[in-house]
Amino acid sequence: MNPDGLLTNLNQSQQAAVSSFADTLAILAGPGSGKTHTLTSRTAWLLAQGLQPWNIIVATFTVKAAREMKERIGKLIGNGTESKLILGTFHSIARRYLARYGHLIDIKKDFGIADSADSLAIIKRIVKRHEFMIDAKVTRSRISGLKARTSADHPKSRNKFGAKLVEEQEFEKCYAEYEEALRRSNLLDYDDLLLRCVDLLRNHPSCVSNVEAVLIDEFQDTNLVQFDLMRLFAAHRKRITIVGDPDQSIYGFRAAEVKNYKRMLRQYPDTVTIALEENYRSSGAILLTSLNVIEQDSSRVAKSLLATHTVGTRPVLRRLAGAHKEAQWIVSEIQRVRGMTGELLDLNDFAILLRSSALSRLIETALGKAGIAYKMVGGVRFYDRVEIKTVLDYLRVINQPDNNDALARIINTPSRRIGEATIKDLLEEADQSKITLWTLVLGIVQGKRTAKTKLKNKVNQNLTGFVNIILTGRAKMVGSGEERLSVSGLINFVLTKTSYERWLEEHQSDVHKARWDNVQELIRQATDFENLISYGYEDEALPEVDGLEQNEDAGTLSRFLANVALASEVKTDDTEGAPTAQVTISTIHAAKGLEWPVVFIPATYQGSIPHSRAEDTNEERRLLYIAMTRAKALLYMSCPLKSSQGEDTVLSPFLTSASLAPLLDTKGPSLWSSTVQSMAQILRRNLPSSNSIQLSSSSLTTTEDDLFPEGGEEDKQEKEARWDSMTGSNPTFNMGQQAPKRRRIELGRAVSNLEEGSERNWKPTYATTMDRAASFTTAGLTIQGGFVSAGSHLQVLKEQSIKGAINEEQEAEGTNDGSKKKGKQKAKLAEGQGTLFGFLGKIEPQIPKKAPAVVKEVDLPRPVIPTVAKNFNLPRPLPSFTEPIGIEPSLSTHRLGAANSGTRPRQTGHLDVQAPRNDYVFLSSSPPRPSLPSILQDEQVPLKPAGLTAKPAMLSLIRPPISKHETTVSMLQNGNGTRKTLGLKRSMDGWASRKGQGFKPPTMNRGP
Repeated sequence: MNPDGLLTNLNQSQQAAVSSFADTLAILAGPGSGKTHTLTSRTAWLLAQGLQPWNIIVATFTVKAAREMKERIGKLIGNGTESKLILGTFHSIARRYLARYGHLIDIKKDFGIADSADSLAIIKRIVKRHEFMIDAKVTRSRISGLKARTSADHPKSRNKFGAKLVEEQEFEKCYAEYEEALRRSNLLDYDDLLLRCVDLLRNHPSCVSNVEAVLIDEFQDTNLVQFDLMRLFAAHRKRITIVGDPDQSIYGFRAAEVKNYKRMLRQYPDTVTIALEENYRSSGAILLTSLNVIEQDSSRVAKSLLATHTVGTRPVLRRLAGAHKEAQWIVSEIQRVRGMTGELLDLNDFAILLRSSALSRLIETALGKAGIAYKMVGGVRFYDRVEIKTVLDYLRVINQPDNNDALARIINTPSRRIGEATIKDLLEEADQSKITLWTLVLGIVQGKRTAKTKLKNKVNQNLTGFVNIILTGRAKMVGSGEERLSVSGLINFVLTKTSYERWLEEHQSDVHKARWDNVQELIRQATDFENLISYGYEDEALPEVDGLEQNEDAGTLSRFLANVALASEVKTDDTEGAPTAQVTISTIHAAKGLEWPVVFIPATYQGSIPHSRAEDTNEERRLLYIAMTRAKALLYMSCPLKSSQGEDTVLSPFLTSASLAPLLDTKGPSLWSSTVQSMAQILRRNLPSSNSIQLSSSSLTTTEDDLFPEGGEEDKQEKEARWDSMTGSNPTFNMGQQAPKRRRIELGRAVSNLEEGSERNWKPTYATTMDRAASFTTAGLTIQGGFVSAGSHLQVLKEQSIKGAINEEQEAEGTNDGSKKKGKQKAKLAEGQGTLFGFLGKIEPQIPKKAPAVVKEVDLPRPVIPTVAKNFNLPRPLPSFTEPIGIEPSLSTHRLGAANSGTRPRQTGHLDVQAPRNDYVFLSSSPPRPSLPSILQDEQVPLKPAGLTAKPAMLSLIRPPISKHETTVSMLQNGNGTRKTLGLKRSMDGWASRKGQGFKPPTMNRGP
């Protein structure tokens, strides 16, 4: 192999890392910088330098990473050399050494691996037996964390429990009994695999004396025990290559040590550090924003990233009204982006990354309603499904009958009429006798033991049949010739003897077929595993070391079960039959190492990220950084103003930096042709044709991110609908109650949320009452409290009817010469309103009524309801509504004077066509009258539909009066007639007509 050929496709920093002759090399690889490619090439380069593959250890963090690296090395080197490498996860490599040399530290051959469920079951039994107050799950997590933090410098640290409080004493005793239970069952849990391997290599370093090079992937996620393993693996030659990124250390809850990099520099001071700074994943804008977030941590290792792609569009930080709206917005953006980019993106290109899986419910619901297929990452794993776990437990018991927990799970599956209480009693009896459950059951069946637990005859018969299955299976596992069964043969043997398919059909009738298909998939996997072994692809042989004896190869069943226990994910595609294109919903932790063209990060508020229970804020920041750097072309972050529980939220402190604001948009980008072209360049995909974009966008409701208001305020239509439900549209409203305050009608906001293809005239969903003073009541100004008689109410209605008829007749006959008379004019009273003379007990002078001024040649209907021609269609696309409706400044601040009212209406919009001057009363608190608009000229001004001109006429509706209260004037006339001026000097013109003198209290002397 030519070493120079390995460097042709690498950039300068990658070439330096791959071809370095340094014994200890640290490669700091940021997201999207080609980390895996560099580590793979480094391994191939070492082989090209003459190192033997069986003398190289490559440790990865996940099974997937190990598999991917093995495939890449195979493509680079070929000839099956990759299968001879000692390559795998830390746990799998440790198991291989323990399987070969475990006898040197008194580990029995064919030891089993206790998974998390086994460990928890053991601890639960201990807690129950001693009636401890400690929680079993917390204890399991604490034991694991204590083991993971055990270092070579402090080998006894896991036995230091601090003060001997009651809880600590219980924990110490539970820990000791847990270890004893594992020993009796010849089991090692996940943490023991690493710890016992450390013990082995520390006491017998010659086991790895042949190792010439050690390469570690995802070094930032290693814990103290794994760091010690690395040192012990490389103890002979001290040639180490680590690849990692301290900015991506997010597994502190699993005892990962971000400080391991600095620890390595101290222990290996000659370490050469090379940084891979060229990012091949994300756009420049996404990269710049992500760096701004991570650089808030002043304690991080200083390094940068350089974008190799174009700048692209700025990331989005969207504020929504609530978590439900946030989910709907995500769905709408997925649909919009897909529609506006033609065939450039499909559903597989979208990911929604969550801080915790509990946030997915509303998003899943919204996607389901929209008919968008999605998949959950980190759901129930294949090997954890109940039907698979049962079959595997049978195989575990056949392989290692002393596995108490596996035996307890299957002893009554299928049903053998052995109740749960009986099983628990048998387990307790075995523990008290310090024997395994299998030894107890076998002794009972063979008549060598008398059970303290009372067993019925039928139970004894069923136990005999169960024991026969296990013993026969063990005989077929170690037999010879035709009697020897393969792993797949043993599975079929168990299925036949237990009538497992019939049992599934009887107990899982609704999902029987799917579960049985999973069992058949397990058989296929077992067959594939056997084929790999027969072809030598799963060779676990270690090189011979002089003077050390090795155990024989573990049996095929033992190796198969070990691979199942160590697998962190399933190789097979267990979503077969599901839609091929699906949106991915994943936790950020599960998304590490992955990438998508478009990424959404919802719930970016305090308590979510950083999480409310997080102890390390810097790790939470790194978590957000990882989520952001998963995106290639488009990055969306969102924060609802209220969480799914209805609680107010505060934006994440990671996103509040002043330097970050210019890098973010407040809504989704406009997907013009230049934007789509930029996305195609970043993704290295063909630019979609204009026809495909036009076709895919034809069904969109909108081409912009405008369905939800910016800033998170409530949707306009919903607010108006709720207002209408409170007022005129609700027949039960205002029945003897005070009218609520009217909110100010905002005509300045553009029309939004319109349905695609709808044809309708423009019509607001609200009505105003400022159009005609004749329709006013005074309930909003002065409200009469107490009881209103029916006679009084009918009298008011009669007077209003008569006055209305007179006004109609006068308006039909009257004309207006277009000029205003100078001097003071008496304002027209609202219907049902008394005068101030009446209030003061004086006789009101009779002044002839004048016809109200009307606009010449302008026919204003009653009520004034401006409409648009029926054939007027809303323009498409909707973004053509670009000019907001204006409102005249002098009217925008106008309010009715009502100092004594607790229900003063809020100001409303006005027509540009003003009502006659005498139509309403100017009280002392009224503002100056605005000058009449030009519409009172002798020219006809047609009404125009909103949105078609830069300065359209104001459009509004008249809301009919909704109050039938009598006014306070009539109420006060019947009471004591205390004389008050209310700030008026007997004049009805108010302060606006006082020639700039302004308001002065009546008790003060006026100036000249």
